[in-house]
Amino acid sequence: MRLVLLPLCLIGLLAVIGLSSRDEERAPEPTPEAKLVEIGRFDQPIDVTSPPGDERLFVVERKGRIWVLVEGRRLQRPFLDLSHRVALTAGEDGFFSLAFAPDYATSGLFYVDYTDLDHRTVVEEYRRSRDPNVADHRTARPVLLIPNTTFFHFGGELVFGPDGRLWVGQGDGGTSSETHFPAQELDNLHGKILRIDPRAQGDRPYRIPSDNPFVGRPGRDEIWAYGLRNPWRFSFDPPSGALVIGDVGQLRVEEINVADRPGLNFGWNCFEGGTPTPSPYGASVPSCDEAVPPAIELVRGSTPRDEPDAAPTVTRGRPRVDARLELADPICSIVMGPAVRDPLLPSLVGRHLYGDVCDSSLWTFRVEGGQAVDRRPLGLDVIVLGSFGVDADARVYVVSLAGSVYRLDPV
Repeated sequence: MRLVLLPLCLIGLLAVIGLSSRDEERAPEPTPEAKLVEIGRFDQPIDVTSPPGDERLFVVERKGRIWVLVEGRRLQRPFLDLSHRVALTAGEDGFFSLAFAPDYATSGLFYVDYTDLDHRTVVEEYRRSRDPNVADHRTARPVLLIPNTTFFHFGGELVFGPDGRLWVGQGDGGTSSETHFPAQELDNLHGKILRIDPRAQGDRPYRIPSDNPFVGRPGRDEIWAYGLRNPWRFSFDPPSGALVIGDVGQLRVEEINVADRPGLNFGWNCFEGGTPTPSPYGASVPSCDEAVPPAIELVRGSTPRDEPDAAPTVTRGRPRVDARLELADPICSIVMGPAVRDPLLPSLVGRHLYGDVCDSSLWTFRVEGGQAVDRRPLGLDVIVLGSFGVDADARVYVVSLAGSVYRLDPV
C-alpha cells in the first residue's frame, strides 16, 4: 500500500485535501443508496470480519490487536494481542487481516497476516480457547513465512474463497528495479495472489490445491495470479466466481483487475495500468506479452519527469502510448471492497465497492463478462479509507484508519 500507514495526522490532512479537491466538472452527487452508521472507534482499525454463522464482529487493529463486539459492545479483553510481535515502522508494516476457517464453529481455527519484527510476512494459524471470546495464543502455528527486504508492499489480505481455500495477497516487497522483477518471477512469491489449503500435512505447514495453475509446470505451486505490485485488498464476484483485485500503483495508475481464470499475468512491472513502463525500467523483463490490462484504471496526479517528451520503449505487444503524467483526481492507494450481498441494500446487491486512501468518495461497479461495468459514485465519503469488511449476515462495513468503523445501513 502507499500512504496508508503514515502517521495519522498526516494521513488525515491528505484525506481532507482529497475531500475538497475532486473534479468540479463531475455530475451532481447522487442520492445515497445507503448511509454510514458508526459502530465504534479504534486505534488504526484495518480489517473487520465475522466467523461463519456468528453474530459477533471482530475488528483488527494495525498495531496487533483483535477486538470482539457483542451486540454492538466491545469486550474489555482483546480476542488476540500480538502487539509484541508485530513490526510497526515508518513503512507499511503491521497487522493486516484475519480470516476464520469455514468450519470455525467446530474447529475453532483462524488465520492472521502480519509482518513480524524481522519484517517477514507471516501467515499464522490460531485456535480459540475454551472462552469463545478469547484466542489461545499458545496454539500459534506458522503456515507461511515470506522474507521481505524492505518495509513496503506486503499486500496483506487473507480470504477463504467460495472453494474453501485460503487466498493470500502478497506485494512485490518494494524491490522492483531495473534488474529485479519479483512480480514476474514465477519462482518468487512476491507480487502474487497465492492459493493454499492451510492445513498441515505431515511436516509440511500447508497443502497445495492440485488445480492451482502452476502445479506440474515451472513456477511455485502456490501461485494463482501474478504481475501485481501491491494487492492490498481483493474479493470475489458471487455470480461468476471471478477474483476482483485492487492493486496499488506506483506513479501513475491505481488498478482494479478481474481474474476470471487462474494463471493470469497482470503486467507489473512491464506495465503500470495500461501504460508500458519507460526504458530502462522494465527493459529486461522476461516477457509480458500475455499481460491482462486492468478492468478499471484510475490515473493519479502528475509527477515531474526528467525527460517529459521521452516515449516508452517497452510496448510488449501493445500500442505505443504517451506515458507522461497529467493532472487527475487526488488518488493514491486503491482499496478494493466486497460485492454487496446484504438483502437490506437491494439496489446495491451484486455491486462491488471500492475507494481510495486519498479520495474520500466511495464508488461501486458490477462485473460482467470479466469486465468492470456501470461504475458510479455511491454518494458517501470516508476519510483515510483503509478497508472494507463483511459480517456473517452479509452486512458491509467500512474502515477508516483515522479510527472509525462504519456499517452500511439502508437509508
